[in-house]
Amino acid sequence: MGLDLKARAPFAKAFTLSLADGAYGYLPAAAQHRLGGYETWLGTNVLESDAATKITDLLLRMAGEMKVK
Repeated sequence: MGLDLKARAPFAKAFTLSLADGAYGYLPAAAQHRLGGYETWLGTNVLESDAATKITDLLLRMAGEMKVK
């Protein structure tokens, strides 16, 4: 997610910081859900399989609104 955000950000320089806000776990990409990869099983991950894509797209829309034109 971080590399995707950085590559698609509307800014010349972009980076991500992440905090779990008290939650434990990992947010797998949709492709990992299809493979059954790291922490994709129900109980460990309580988000829908395309949550990472939806979150990334929303963050990029928000960044686009912040960009000075």
